[in-house]
Amino acid sequence: MMNTIIRQSILSGMLVGIGVVINTVSENRYAGAMLFSLALLTIIHCGLKLYTGKIGFVRTVPVRDLGVMLLGNLAGVLVPVLAIASQRGEVMEKLFHVSENKFSAGFLSMFIFGCFCGVLMFIAVYCKNTVITIFCIMVFILSGFEHCIADFPYLVINFSLVNAGKFVCVVAGNSVGSIVTHYLIRDTES
Repeated sequence: MMNTIIRQSILSGMLVGIGVVINTVSENRYAGAMLFSLALLTIIHCGLKLYTGKIGFVRTVPVRDLGVMLLGNLAGVLVPVLAIASQRGEVMEKLFHVSENKFSAGFLSMFIFGCFCGVLMFIAVYCKNTVITIFCIMVFILSGFEHCIADFPYLVINFSLVNAGKFVCVVAGNSVGSIVTHYLIRDTES
């Protein structure tokens, strides 16, 4: 079971990494945001493990499994991003530029932007509807909300203790947004 969680978490991270690359290199920000949704659509369809898709279900998913998912996702997301960036200098330049802009926000901003991304990720996974998933992804990207798995490569290429602290705020925000959304949406009458 744990081996399956590790493998599926790494693959989920890799899919998000591919989404990061296409969003970064796309000349049209709307097209890039829409194409990024392929990652979550595939994760949902194949039943893979993505921390931001599962944390809202913390009452039914063991915390240990969530921790493994997060670590597997973080490892997986680096594979395509760093592999492609190492072969294309312009991709690395764009990633670094985005990273500087992303981490220029304050700690509270990163937490708040993480919360709203968590809301959208929970809704996308909970509804399991292609159109809703695509719009949730597009809204999170175009609004500048923060997703901890998608943000991890930006932290790695522009690491500092301050940026690491802001990244922790994103993880916390994604978690809180998702958990609160699940609490608000669930049917308490049943």
